[in-house]
Amino acid sequence: MSFKISNQNIVFNTRTSKIENTIFLNIFKKLETDLKETITLESKEFKKLGSQDIIEALNGLMTKYISYSFINEYGKNSFSQFPYVSYFSKIDDIFYITIPPMIVNAFKKNTIESFLSLRTFFYFRQKSSHNFFNLVLKNNAENINLILSIEELKNIFNIKEEAYERFFDFEKALLKPLVENINSYSNYTLIYNKIKKGESKNNKVTAIEFILKNNSLIEKSAETNYLIQLIKSNVEDYKKIWESINSSINDIGFIQCKRAILFLKENNLALSDDELINYLKRKGENIEEILQLNNHTLIKEKISLYKDVATFTKTIYNIMIGYNFYYSLNFKFLKDIKEFKEGDTFFYRDENYIVFGTYIENRGSFKIFQTQN
Repeated sequence: MSFKISNQNIVFNTRTSKIENTIFLNIFKKLETDLKETITLESKEFKKLGSQDIIEALNGLMTKYISYSFINEYGKNSFSQFPYVSYFSKIDDIFYITIPPMIVNAFKKNTIESFLSLRTFFYFRQKSSHNFFNLVLKNNAENINLILSIEELKNIFNIKEEAYERFFDFEKALLKPLVENINSYSNYTLIYNKIKKGESKNNKVTAIEFILKNNSLIEKSAETNYLIQLIKSNVEDYKKIWESINSSINDIGFIQCKRAILFLKENNLALSDDELINYLKRKGENIEEILQLNNHTLIKEKISLYKDVATFTKTIYNIMIGYNFYYSLNFKFLKDIKEFKEGDTFFYRDENYIVFGTYIENRGSFKIFQTQN
């Protein structure tokens, strides 16, 4: 899913205390492995904190708020505000903590919170890092070059103009921690160059050139280029298909998009640009429409839920050996069905029949097509 937004801004109304931050980062670790709104913490997980310390920290997190705002593609202003923790309860030594869905969404793909890089902000302790990163997020290019004067930077960092008169102190206290935070906790790589007044080595630094690389966009671009290379011999409008594949990666992920395209390539199914775009929009699930373009008619279909992939493949195998064209089949195909794994696609084609099946998340589908006479 692709979000078309502008003027995005994330604000933390009050900085968390050291203990509150420790508790919240532990909550974050739990969210990374279990994307649920309610998580559990035990007092024994914190060597130097007692139950009362944890209670006070959670109370503090319930009173501190995060907000984000942006303008959507229709020009409407969107604003959301929520606390770090919605509420909590304690039974014996176990805390049951409920997190706002916006924070959970920050760990999920294809959510506005993920697109806004909300998760990254929680690792920044300095307000200067928040301010600077908000500035970065207003740019969606792969490579971003910003030249900011020292005065502009002090304004972004919200410090007085007369503070840090020596650039050495400014760099040590603000610039270097900023670079470390951005490079450690975000999808960006940040480097900076000093701009001096004149060419002498000892001249005063007047501005900073920041060079940022959006690693996620670079990676996505590489994935899209890889997939389009697989089918480039059949593509007429390269730009149109590149955008379609890029959108498909956003929507269903690189692995599933790759499976759909490899299925076409490995089985020599050449599609027009419009057919390919429709195929990707449907997540590779409209293969029967594509195959009927090749003069085939659906004669057998089974779509159902199965407890596991073994049950699915056994069902399909029994259908295959019981069908009247069994002896015309390639026996390697029957072996492929037995070795089928979840997420795979199996495919058979000869001059009379096409057989196609897939199994994802307990949902299996199986279809047989026959050549039209």
